[in-house]
Amino acid sequence: MPRHSALFGAALALAASLAQAQVTGDPIRVDGGLVSGAWQSNAAVRAYLGMPYAAPPVGALRWKDPQPVPAWQGVRASTALAAQCVQPARLPDAVGIEAVGPQTMSEDCLYLNVWTPAAARDSKLPVMVWFYGGAWQSGSGGSDVFTQSALPRQGVVLVTFNHRVGPLAFLAHPELTQESPHQSSGNYGLTDQAAALEWVKRNIASFGGDPGNVTIFGQSSGASGVIDQMASPRTQGLFQRAIAQSFGTRHMLTLPQAEAQGVAFARSAGAENLAALRAMPAQEVLKASIAARSTFFPIADGWFMPAPVRDIFIEGKEQKVPLIIGWNKDEGTTYGFPGLIAAQEPMDKRFGARSAEARALYPAGSEVETVISSAALHADTMFGVPTWTAANEHARHLKSKVWLYHYEHEQPFFAGQRYREFDNVPRLGAFHGSEVPYVFGALHTLPRPWTDTDRQISQLFQSYWINFAKTGEPNGPGLARWPTFDVARKNTVLHIADRPYLGDVPSLQRLEFLDGIVRSQR
Repeated sequence: MPRHSALFGAALALAASLAQAQVTGDPIRVDGGLVSGAWQSNAAVRAYLGMPYAAPPVGALRWKDPQPVPAWQGVRASTALAAQCVQPARLPDAVGIEAVGPQTMSEDCLYLNVWTPAAARDSKLPVMVWFYGGAWQSGSGGSDVFTQSALPRQGVVLVTFNHRVGPLAFLAHPELTQESPHQSSGNYGLTDQAAALEWVKRNIASFGGDPGNVTIFGQSSGASGVIDQMASPRTQGLFQRAIAQSFGTRHMLTLPQAEAQGVAFARSAGAENLAALRAMPAQEVLKASIAARSTFFPIADGWFMPAPVRDIFIEGKEQKVPLIIGWNKDEGTTYGFPGLIAAQEPMDKRFGARSAEARALYPAGSEVETVISSAALHADTMFGVPTWTAANEHARHLKSKVWLYHYEHEQPFFAGQRYREFDNVPRLGAFHGSEVPYVFGALHTLPRPWTDTDRQISQLFQSYWINFAKTGEPNGPGLARWPTFDVARKNTVLHIADRPYLGDVPSLQRLEFLDGIVRSQR
């Protein structure tokens, strides 16, 4: 090739490269080095997938707080999702399994994903960081509902991430406490979440996001993570707003209690000490926890979580950020426990002198009534009371800026479409997690006979959530006004039904009864 032709070709290649760089903004510098992304949604969104936000938590870093990202050379192609963290396999016939998609698994899993509008360069767009659910035992930021979201096309930067779950996330042990600079152990899943938020604060401006306008939002254990981050003194300034969908909680162990659980687990796993535990393959740790029927959850470790979350909220020591919080009408239908309250003895044992009140609120006069009441009791205990209490206490201390919702719309199913949960109850209703594809504008990821009503409810969710992320309040043009929650005022709860309406707290008598039981045990 003549020399001038070669020069001309090189110039064209350089011009094309520069043009592409101007369009995409790539490469972008983040912790560790340079990254490049890929177009999605017909080039309306630029996606950066599988970026590390901490060092791999393997070997000596297993059961340690997240460590800095190792540097890399050149430009890292961030165009593929990272593996999800080690966790049990999902049931193949469970409702919503289609949303998960095929995912690999690895202990090396502390990665995050960013989706940013194509025109976001040099912008200061609101940032929404998603905390996934999974009972603290499973889940990932790479499920199809999240990765195919419509939210980034509407002027926000969306972030999802993986954090450790199960025994690799929440094992406490005296040796771990001793080696910790904070003299604590057991909350590695929570410190992973905090590390992801710290990464966002340091890096999100390069993607067009505003590090001073971050909304954390999550569902189920993800909602618990949101509330836990609000309760922790270690995450001040990392987010400015919070959304908790189906906030569920349980009694938090103290550090000594969790350490004792950890020692017993190590013994059952045949590990004499911490070194032996760290030498076990991650999958063997998981198998040992399943075999021992040991489950691990966030604890009151005295450092990241100074006290149980409920106490922190009651005492008004949580971060005073605006909060949207709510739960679903039929949270309990996807849990298989017919007959939970059929016998009088369990009611007497659980509620003691107040068992007659409990039987009146949760009747079990027939088999169908028993199943319905069992689901209602579980839903009220696990989600209704924690959500209602958090809304009450946060509103009381914040004086306003809390919005409470109750989700009541049912997902449609095709005739003959069956999942394992259908064997336990007459109908699933507005079941646990059923609102998530609506929030993400990702109905298309699930095989359902969606209707215009479904699409309208999805748009309603997105509009309120995005307005909240942009301004700190959900209301905006074209939306029915949603007032801040006030327990003393009528009609301050948004009921998201086929026809949304403002009303009062549902099942209030049951919630007050159960809340009274919990408070009497403090």
